[in-house]
Amino acid sequence: MVTLLLHTLWRVLVLGIGGVAIWLIVFKAVPYADTRIPLFFAILLAYCAMAYFIIPLLFRLYHVIVKHDHIPLYVTTGDGWASDPVNLAIIARDRAHLEKAFARAGWYKADEATLMNTLREGASIALNMSYPNAPVSSLYLFNRKHDIAFELPTNTRLSARTRHHLRLWRLEAPVADKHDHNHFDFWSNKLFKWLSGEREVWVAACTEDVRPIGIRWRTGTITHAIDHNADVERDYTIESLKRAKLVHSIDSSDPGEQYKFRGQQFGTFITDGAIKVIDLK
Repeated sequence: MVTLLLHTLWRVLVLGIGGVAIWLIVFKAVPYADTRIPLFFAILLAYCAMAYFIIPLLFRLYHVIVKHDHIPLYVTTGDGWASDPVNLAIIARDRAHLEKAFARAGWYKADEATLMNTLREGASIALNMSYPNAPVSSLYLFNRKHDIAFELPTNTRLSARTRHHLRLWRLEAPVADKHDHNHFDFWSNKLFKWLSGEREVWVAACTEDVRPIGIRWRTGTITHAIDHNADVERDYTIESLKRAKLVHSIDSSDPGEQYKFRGQQFGTFITDGAIKVIDLK
C-alpha cells in the first residue's frame, strides 16, 4: 500500500513538473521568443526543448522511483522504455571473428555515435550521401549499451536513409557493482547449451530502417521509421551469412510464445518468440 502511494505521488509530481514546463514554454517562452525571432523558429526551439530535453529528463526522473524490471526479450532506450525485440544469438570465437564474418558477408561495422559522426549521418540522410558506416542510436541490454553494431544499406547511394542493421551484446557476467536486472541469468539459462569457455555468445536485436524519418511516440523525437516484422529481418541476417558460407549450423532456443509489444514508434512488434542461434565457421 505504501509503495503504491509513493509511486502514485511520484507520478503526480512528474506530471506536475511536465505540466509546468509545457505552460512555461507555450505561454512564456514562445511569446517572448516570437518578439525577437520568427514564430517558426520559436516553435522549433520549443519543440526541441520539449522532445530532446524536458520529456527525456522527466522520464529519467520517473524511473528513479519506479523501476521497470522486465523479462529481457527486448532491448530498451536510455530512458528505460521498450525498443526492439531480441531475436538472434551468434556463436563466435571472439569479437574479431564476429567482425570478420560480417565484413565477408558484405555488412559494415557502424561507427561510434560521436558528435561529428552523428552530424555526418544527418547529412547522409538529408542529402542522400554515402555513409554505409553511419552510427546507430544506443539501445540497452544487460544494463549497458550495445557492444557493436553492423548495417547494410538498402539504397544504391549507400546512404543512412534505409538499411538493415543489428546491435549485439556479448553475453558476459555483469560487473559486481553494476546491477543488470538479472538479464545475464535469463540469457545464460535460455542459451546454456551453447555456453562454453572456448566460444563467445553474442545476443542481437535485428531491425530494418525502411524510411529516413519516424517519430518516437513517447517523446516526439525524430528517428528512422522501422519495419516492425523483426522476424523477417532476423531471417534476412541469417541468410546473408549463409550465402557467404559462414554458418556452421543453425539452431533455435526452446520455442517461446508469440508476443507483441509497442516499441519506440507507433507500430507494434509481433514476433514468434524464437531465438535463432547461428554458429559461425
